[in-house]
Amino acid sequence: MSSRIGSAAAKLLAVSGMVAGVVAGTAGAAAAATATVGNTDGVGLTVRSAPGTSGASQGLAHDGQSVDVSCQVRGESVTNLRGFTSDLWDYVPELDGYLADAYMATGHDDRIPGVPECDQSSSGRYVPVSQFQGQPNEGEDCGPTSVVTALLAAGVTPRSWDPSNPVLAINQARADMGYDPGVQDPEQYGTGEGDVRQALAANGVTGEVSGDLDQVLSHVREGRPVVMAGNMVDLPWSGHFVPHFLTVAGYENGEYLVLDPASETIVYRTSAQVLAAFWDHEYGRAGVML
Repeated sequence: MSSRIGSAAAKLLAVSGMVAGVVAGTAGAAAAATATVGNTDGVGLTVRSAPGTSGASQGLAHDGQSVDVSCQVRGESVTNLRGFTSDLWDYVPELDGYLADAYMATGHDDRIPGVPECDQSSSGRYVPVSQFQGQPNEGEDCGPTSVVTALLAAGVTPRSWDPSNPVLAINQARADMGYDPGVQDPEQYGTGEGDVRQALAANGVTGEVSGDLDQVLSHVREGRPVVMAGNMVDLPWSGHFVPHFLTVAGYENGEYLVLDPASETIVYRTSAQVLAAFWDHEYGRAGVML
């Protein structure tokens, strides 16, 4: 059964295995630029813990307040009170959070020249989560777990998310797919791309399925995560012949940042060639783009 666009959704099963990997490193020191908060009509701009309105509030920044932006990142699109829309977010170390660039006077309509991409692996946006939490369907929960990690990478707090008890969000994602998370159905071998889209929709996020690897990787390079289907056999940190979902969460310094729910809870750095090999299998060749 193929997971190509227009065909029946692949049912993907994951198992744990021996893992060898390196934790993602952090980016170099950021070159700060000065910006000014504005256009909030005195209401103030919420400082967020992640680049999206679902990120926890870290307080307010007020019109006319000058701040230093250390890095910028793509996240949720925001439209300011003057009708200007941007999906760019500015990280301000002194406020320990992100400000929507749509409300920031930076001297530029988009990125500030010289200010780097935020290292999301160090700021907490990329959260590795294991699918193996002792739940009845743990061996089949690569799809629901990838929904959780992809939402976090997109700056959206998953339904029932509790960082100290991630199984709650995994089970919620499975329930959002229409399955009973408390019952292991021997006829239900995992989840498919349609199920992933359904769980994302329950969180208010649209998922677009693509069978074009170049389009999928371009989507990641533009700052948005993808839940990708493939086979673990060609992953250097796995090597097991198992159809699987994982999250390609970001792109940094020429490498793709991967969250693999069946492997170590770290951020893997890998190449387009490795992801192409993972992709090119009967139960792969599809990505759900957030």
